[in-house]
Amino acid sequence: RYRSVRLFLDICVKCGACADKCQFFLGTGDPKNMPVARADLFRKVYRRYFTLGGRVGGRAAGAEDLNEAVLREWYTYFYQCSECRRCSVFCPYGIDTAEITAAAREIMAAAGVATKYVTEVVAKVYDTGNNLGIWPPAWKDNCSFLEEDLRDTEGLDVKFPVDAVGAEVLLILPSADNFANTNTMIGYAKMFHAAGISWTTSTYCNEGGNFGLFLNYANLKKINNRILEAARILKVKKIYWGE
Repeated sequence: RYRSVRLFLDICVKCGACADKCQFFLGTGDPKNMPVARADLFRKVYRRYFTLGGRVGGRAAGAEDLNEAVLREWYTYFYQCSECRRCSVFCPYGIDTAEITAAAREIMAAAGVATKYVTEVVAKVYDTGNNLGIWPPAWKDNCSFLEEDLRDTEGLDVKFPVDAVGAEVLLILPSADNFANTNTMIGYAKMFHAAGISWTTSTYCNEGGNFGLFLNYANLKKINNRILEAARILKVKKIYWGE
């Protein structure tokens, strides 16, 4: 499952090509925010438990035990990485530091270490279907409001279907588009209306973003599966998904 992470840890030659490509290193000037140095924080623990030299030689072999102090350091630096993968573009070996970051966050999550913001947002997805915590009645009310607004301002009878069983398309969008960026939501509706395509949103899953990316693989997969579950519940033919 984690063969790619192991490969990336083993093949890095520390050439430094990634160093000045990370916006967090450029912004903070902290050497440990260089992608290669951030990966080294993980590599030390990897060596301790998964290489013969690390198990035998310990710190002399560049290995380090996973303890509270290490977790604190990981929390500081691995949650500064946005997993944008810019460093990977410039790496001559194609090392994906974002995968190393994700692996470190998964270990931290298993140990109960994560940011309050990420855990709260992930919990909202399971409670309400989206990152913003918009409950189904509020989602439906806002869709009705947009229908009325279009009729009043443009004279258009455009529908914003919610939980419509048998529609051709299930639209999975950033929840903010139905809350803050409503012009974008209106644009979706106009496009489907003009194309004559039946569509719907779902109150079970109405979030295109997946904050499981910033927590662990288990939540990443579980949140993605909610999209498929919503599609099966509503018996749609296609999923249009954007974030």
